[in-house]
Amino acid sequence: MSNPVTSQQSIGINVTGLERFWDETPVNYKTIIGDIDELHNQGIRNIRLPVSFEYQFKQKSKRRFLKELVKIVKHVKKKNMTLIVCYFDNRMDKYSNYTNINTLKDDWKYIARKLKRYSDCISYELVNEPNLYPIQWDSVVHEIVPEIRKKDKKTTILIGATNYNSIYELSRKTPFPYENLIYTFHFYEPFLFTHQGAEWVGNQTATVNIPYPYDSIKMPKINVKSINTPGEVNYKDYYLMANKTALQHKIEIIHQWAKKYNVEVWCTEFGAINSISKADRCRYFKDLIAVFKEKNIPYYIWEYKGNFGVYNTNKTLECF
Repeated sequence: MSNPVTSQQSIGINVTGLERFWDETPVNYKTIIGDIDELHNQGIRNIRLPVSFEYQFKQKSKRRFLKELVKIVKHVKKKNMTLIVCYFDNRMDKYSNYTNINTLKDDWKYIARKLKRYSDCISYELVNEPNLYPIQWDSVVHEIVPEIRKKDKKTTILIGATNYNSIYELSRKTPFPYENLIYTFHFYEPFLFTHQGAEWVGNQTATVNIPYPYDSIKMPKINVKSINTPGEVNYKDYYLMANKTALQHKIEIIHQWAKKYNVEVWCTEFGAINSISKADRCRYFKDLIAVFKEKNIPYYIWEYKGNFGVYNTNKTLECF
């Protein structure tokens, strides 16, 4: 079955807000529709919508929240756009031992029943950045996909790999035996650049003002807080990692995997924190997007508005 986004080569964008279970003030669905309208006016047609379904269902009830989500989906359809609906707050990690799998299954059955009529413009992303052991994740996929298919046989399902949608983990997998699947990965390399100054990551990203591409003259001294963290190793290797050739080599790993198994892959997240200078971010985005286009991989930037946002006075950064 053909997918509405399969052949797209224009940039996709994550419209965030509904995934933020940590925010005291929930985002209204009308705000999401407003962001979608802004992006539509800029010529952007492909949206990824990460949603904390467990949180939203507790806040508003399943019935009320899904009614609002349907309004968003209908708006996307009316605008002739596409939408990935991504289950965000999944707690799929090896430490919790995925104890909420029944909740995940029940939620997806409910979501699929409500959204199946919009299969021409939406896709389902099963789980955002699972962090289970690979064998555990395989088990989860084999439990949930058949449950979704009982309710919705048409809508494309996106599935990533463990270790936070790692390209390396995905490249070691054998594709699942289900129809109408697309495989997804996230790409934030070189991490030292994309997450510089991101306090929630810890001291490994304490060094800031890191340029892209690597420039020995502009390169700052390592922040002492990053010593004896993974950031120290990344700092020493940065001269090898911060260039288009290095990006090509990494993306080629997953490109070759997709060719081997004759499957499709999308990058549903890439980005860089917006405290980085516009010039450096644009150089990074241009190089990475050029690689995605070379490999014919659809791509979605994280994010429109937020601390990785590309929003700039009612427009996105002018480097795409």
